[in-house]
Amino acid sequence: MQKSVVIIGGGASGILSSIIFKENGWDVCLLEKGERIGKKLLCTGNGKCNLTNLNVSLDDYNTPFVKDIIQRYSPEVVMKYFESLGLIMRVDDEKRVYPYSESATTILNVLLQKLSQSGVKTICECTAEKIVQKGDMWIVKTSKGDFEADKVVLATGSDATMGTNSHYLYTSLGHRMTKTEYAIAPLLCDDIKGANGVRAKVLATMYIDGEIVMSERGEFLFKDNALSGVLAFRLSSMLARRKGEFKDCKIVIDFLPDYSIEKLKEHIFNYSNVFNPLEGILHKAIAQNVIGRVPMDRSLIMSEQKALNLAKGCKHFEVKVKKVAGRQSAQVMSGGLDTRDFDNITLESKLKKGLYCTGEALDVDGLCGGYNLHWAWASAMACGGKK
Repeated sequence: MQKSVVIIGGGASGILSSIIFKENGWDVCLLEKGERIGKKLLCTGNGKCNLTNLNVSLDDYNTPFVKDIIQRYSPEVVMKYFESLGLIMRVDDEKRVYPYSESATTILNVLLQKLSQSGVKTICECTAEKIVQKGDMWIVKTSKGDFEADKVVLATGSDATMGTNSHYLYTSLGHRMTKTEYAIAPLLCDDIKGANGVRAKVLATMYIDGEIVMSERGEFLFKDNALSGVLAFRLSSMLARRKGEFKDCKIVIDFLPDYSIEKLKEHIFNYSNVFNPLEGILHKAIAQNVIGRVPMDRSLIMSEQKALNLAKGCKHFEVKVKKVAGRQSAQVMSGGLDTRDFDNITLESKLKKGLYCTGEALDVDGLCGGYNLHWAWASAMACGGKK
């Protein structure tokens, strides 16, 4: 008799695990609460869909739980599978992998085509309400009736941006939850004014309670009372993993990481415009923020001490971070179902045989740069038993 599986959640890991299970001969039913599957996938990578990263490593995740799965289902394995679906990809200088079209729609289309060809039964606008055990089988009670299966996979992710939390389906069966916090989102602060929309490539060092947690080059997008952009998103994950348990967080920005303080001082002293001493060095809006912080006399004479103070201001600009922005701005959630309750090879529940969990619904989060989508694909392959 053919084995059956119900997969709850039509996002990245839900779609791919459905396909993998079907390839392995299972009868598959995919349930999605929304009006269509894959909607959140279209927003990833700013609509370009950064589907993986060639530099995936354990250091990019919050937990060693992912180690065996990301080793077995490496970026090369994921890319090879998508190539088998007809997808052409490109790799940028940061080793981030995108569809060649740089459109998330392309990714979704090849997945939907494969899903349709496979004969997976897909039911949208179907809300899972409860999971109950019936002998060796499981029954998923939903807004559209009951669905019985040998296995159930929870692939619902989180409620970040437009998602839905469905952790209660497993916590009601005894699974534990870790504390949650939104991640890959802007960092809220009050230290920068008048630079909304300005971009700058910098070296940023984040300190949490005096400890350096990350120091990295990248691009900030300055907003009113917030830091955004890829670099801010990566830093936000480091703060989110503290789950609000910190006293102080600051980011020290070096606006000219390729210049020493002495070399920058000499440049300012020799070439500065006394009315705008950082002209030719920084964007005007950023320069005004730096100058406003620098202790110096306001005369029109440039001294070596004044040039030194300005150079220090450019290379050591402190921003106090209040918190990570909330649900509407976040791409993922840090925290989720406790990984201690799941097998790190198959993702089967250690508490209830036949229950599985993939993707972001677990307490697994990666840094910005394709690592979360890689976990979605890799966990789907592990759960579905891809050879």
